[in-house]
Amino acid sequence: MLRRVCVIDIPGLTHDLLQEIPETSAVGHWLSHQQILGLTPSFPAVTCSVQATLTTGVDPEKHGIIANGLPTFLSPDDQALVDSSNFADYRRQISFWEQSNQFLDVPRFWQDPTGKSRWKTALLFFQNCMPGFAGTLRPAADIVLTPKPDHGPDGKLVNLCWSHPADLVPRLFGELGPFPLMNYWGPMAGIPSSQWIARAASIVWRQHNPQLQWVYIPHLDYDLQRFGPHSPQAKSAVRDAANAIEPLVAEVLGSRGQIVLLSEYAMHDVNAFVQPNVILEQNGLLMTRQTPDGRLVDFDQSSAFAMVDHQITHVYVKRPDQIETVAKTLHTPNVHAILRRSVAGIRHRRAGDLILLAEPGAWFDYRWWSQSADAPALAKTVDIHRKPGYDPTELFWDRSTNGISQNPALIKGSHGLVSPAQAILIGDFPEPGDPVAAAEIAAILSTMLDTQ
Repeated sequence: MLRRVCVIDIPGLTHDLLQEIPETSAVGHWLSHQQILGLTPSFPAVTCSVQATLTTGVDPEKHGIIANGLPTFLSPDDQALVDSSNFADYRRQISFWEQSNQFLDVPRFWQDPTGKSRWKTALLFFQNCMPGFAGTLRPAADIVLTPKPDHGPDGKLVNLCWSHPADLVPRLFGELGPFPLMNYWGPMAGIPSSQWIARAASIVWRQHNPQLQWVYIPHLDYDLQRFGPHSPQAKSAVRDAANAIEPLVAEVLGSRGQIVLLSEYAMHDVNAFVQPNVILEQNGLLMTRQTPDGRLVDFDQSSAFAMVDHQITHVYVKRPDQIETVAKTLHTPNVHAILRRSVAGIRHRRAGDLILLAEPGAWFDYRWWSQSADAPALAKTVDIHRKPGYDPTELFWDRSTNGISQNPALIKGSHGLVSPAQAILIGDFPEPGDPVAAAEIAAILSTMLDTQ
């Protein structure tokens, strides 16, 4: 009988928050019989980077996903790989949340060099999971389901998800209703998206029979950023997430499959923010240009630009002789460290010339303007592809302006910094060490699947 393993990924879940899962629930009962280990994320501890590490078995300096965003302006090769169906000009500068598997420099651990899977694998709502948009396509898994919002000429959404096989999306929509994209990210982000994903994963597990299935459950990301990881809302979110995955847990255990529950990273309380691009602009290092969308970064004329992502920042400097000047300029309160690429442990062509680490209680904000009147139009919208930095204020709606809040002080939780065992790994394992590094998950799962 073939071994089957379902990996349920709930970012933000920690040892402390596990206590909020009722012991009498199906998830709580399963937890009482499992090993609970510490998991150390790869650096940086952000979604795309850690997911690539978990699914390749190597760190970002080898797989190339150095953040949730990619500095595509540096490389014509990378520019050719972006999804040009939406906001192509923006995505050829800085592009966040690219879905192409082609950006990974190595195959997933279940694939051989030709892309053939050793175990039939499903990858559900993971990043960088589509086969690509140009050139030689590279499938990431045998079964893929991912959000893929496409915008028509009038700006309205015309697609919500993408799948392989192609008929998976219409079949799931027919059984579950359309995917609630508005609840996946933005001011309305909430439990309906995680409920839908878990129910869809149950169907895929039952009808497609993967041996290895990965399922991303995003719910904790929302209120842990809005209110902080130690807030009453965070505790409530854990209970809601546990309830959401009950159908999937029942489906997997009922078919005699194994569950591995993990979190990509832990969330940290924050009460301060840093705006590196404002600092660079005020010191004449970042230049802007007037466009129909407002004043945007001029990547050609700027001496330096900061691609911010939660608690880490990649700073790209045009000339090597300016690196020290830029570093001194950015040496400000709430910046814990300014590292060279080699020191930071990301020796990859996409990494910044400088990498900034926030103080544990701070995070980095992407804005390059200090006056609200100078904000480009995209700042007040949920716009994950045109903004050249991660913007958690998209979780808040400002009724006074009828747009996304422009107040970074609202954010109470962030991530990106790494400390040992900050996340968790739960399951019935063949005696791994504790804590486990994210890059070791591939070997652990391979052993589980190979054991008869």
